Amino acid sequence: MNQIYISYAWKDNQTAQGRQREALVDRICAVLLAKRYNLIRDRNHLTLGQSIEKFMREIGRGNYVILVISDKYLRSEYCMFEALGVMKQKEYQQRIFPVVLSDANVYSREGQVDYIQHWQEKRKQLSALMGANPADEYSAMADVANKIAEIAENVGDFIQFVQDKLSIDPAKDFDRFINNLTSHIKADAKQLRSTKTILVAGTGQYHLPAEINWCAQRLGKRIAERTYRLLTGGWEGVDYVVAEAFAKQLSQDNIRLTDKLTQIVPRGKQPTFKGGMVKYAESGIHEWLDCLRRSDLVILIGGVGGTYETYQYAKQERIPVIPIVCTNGDAKRVFDEMLRNWDRELMGNISPEQFKSLNQYINDAETAEDVVEDVMEMVDEIIFSKTMLKV
Repeated sequence: MNQIYISYAWKDNQTAQGRQREALVDRICAVLLAKRYNLIRDRNHLTLGQSIEKFMREIGRGNYVILVISDKYLRSEYCMFEALGVMKQKEYQQRIFPVVLSDANVYSREGQVDYIQHWQEKRKQLSALMGANPADEYSAMADVANKIAEIAENVGDFIQFVQDKLSIDPAKDFDRFINNLTSHIKADAKQLRSTKTILVAGTGQYHLPAEINWCAQRLGKRIAERTYRLLTGGWEGVDYVVAEAFAKQLSQDNIRLTDKLTQIVPRGKQPTFKGGMVKYAESGIHEWLDCLRRSDLVILIGGVGGTYETYQYAKQERIPVIPIVCTNGDAKRVFDEMLRNWDRELMGNISPEQFKSLNQYINDAETAEDVVEDVMEMVDEIIFSKTMLKV
């Protein structure tokens, strides 16, 4: 999942505080949507006939949750059930961004006791009502009673969590709140890299032009340093050089190569580079498709025909491609074609202008290093967009 849920007490537009709260949430949503985050807002998400209970249970499974906590929120059955649903999820503390509004009296002892007593009293009242009118344990009344009891038992822990969690009030420092939220999400995205696989394809011959060799060496090293998985076709040339550099870096980092490198080769053939996991496929189209099914992104270096076909299949499979244009050959052909038919949805937040910046001249190992660094920054951005944004 890649959603940001926002939970708040929204059925209150009759008071000044209610209208201010709604305006604040509107502003938060507008900024996050403009940044293309996948935002779920309960007021807009729920439609006629949709189960609010199902939504409240789902909200706890989102990647990130913004809780806009007001006095009304802390006294609302629906809101508190949402909050407890979030807290049940593993590692919820790192995914919650509470916004404590001025009327939420959670920082004083008296306020905490007041909220705890509020829910204990509601539980007593409902228990007394059910005692006078026994209900089946599966009835709607019993379900409500169970929810109220759960809130009463856990409201103290929730208030303690809110107290301990850093809360930046967007009403007072809006930009800092947004920056804190988005910076946290981007930091988390780095951890997701280790689950993503990059397919590298390119010139398949032993004697490579200098610029291709420089780029392949540095690309293998950088992919390993950024903790991505690597996939190649096991050929000589670019596949071999990238895999060798990748393996060398993993060895320095004390990481098992079989956990990170996969080579897809035709049946009956052995990969030129000896190492990593080897998977076999039928020669031809099945080779390409098997590679692409395992890939999150493709990088092209040079190429004399087959590399262009990799691009065509990747395009059909809706997998983003980054050609290192200055290595010429198929990579240059793909670069020109992508610019003519720019696919904004596939390339995430990368603009055509940013993409054009890859068209640099390589005349030594240092300039190759600079180009590869630019490529990897685009890789990170595209993977982040595919993982965390609504693209």
